[in-house]
Amino acid sequence: MHLSKFSYYSDFVVYPIVITALSAFSVAGETWLMRAHWLGAAAAGIVLWTLLEYVLHRVALHRIAYFVPLHNVHHASPLAFVGTPSWISVGSLGCGIFLPAWLCFGVNVASGLWAGVMIGYWWYGIVHHIIHHGARKPHWYLGGLRSWHLRHHYSPKSGNFGVTTTLWDNVFGTAISMHSKTVTFR
Repeated sequence: MHLSKFSYYSDFVVYPIVITALSAFSVAGETWLMRAHWLGAAAAGIVLWTLLEYVLHRVALHRIAYFVPLHNVHHASPLAFVGTPSWISVGSLGCGIFLPAWLCFGVNVASGLWAGVMIGYWWYGIVHHIIHHGARKPHWYLGGLRSWHLRHHYSPKSGNFGVTTTLWDNVFGTAISMHSKTVTFR
């Protein structure tokens, strides 16, 4: 959905605040073992985010009728401020990640997992923003992801659903070849 500039950029402020709060919760943990569990859960959350990013983009944004028109706005106008408001994304990740993990593993692991997923989401927001709004010749990692993502936008094939990593597209066979014709943003 179209966002105001304030709402669009709020992810870049809100997520670090919530991640810092969750990290402070870990530091206040009673033992080093609890902190290690939290860090392990956070690392797992970062990896989990990459899979969620792929699945949400491929399935929800390209196949579920409610979300397809919202995502098509981004494809039609890739430089527009389009996204999900922070209060919805933080709340959704809290309900979808933190609550089930809390019920299964306790609050320590749940907060680590949630923090890791939110780190991944925050990084996704930064990468996606730079891909669309940043320099034309970014750092090698971002430059490679930029050309990868441009193929997602402009190839006649459907694929390249990962934004921060190409891993899941390669695993699930949705990678679009580098030789596919792409168009650059103006």
